[in-house]
Amino acid sequence: MLEKLGFEVVNPNSGECSEGYKRGGMDYFKRFPQECELIAFRSFPYGRIPAEIAKEIKMFQDAGRPIIELPSGLIKRIISVEETREYLTEIGNR
Repeated sequence: MLEKLGFEVVNPNSGECSEGYKRGGMDYFKRFPQECELIAFRSFPYGRIPAEIAKEIKMFQDAGRPIIELPSGLIKRIISVEETREYLTEIGNR
């Protein structure tokens, strides 16, 4: 999805990043906020964020870089037309 928007995606689970981590630990990733335009991540389906990803997010936040959370569990979150109408009625938009 991000590639379709014109971004080059660096996957931290790639072989290149794995090797970089083996050589330098978390320091390998500390250069990313200066070299990358933004960070995109996906939480676990129940909304929690693993500690290592949270560290990376914090580095981008501290560098003033954009942070994008990609949807997780999208199919399970889709509601029917009836449920949508009920929700809109409940919040006073219908």
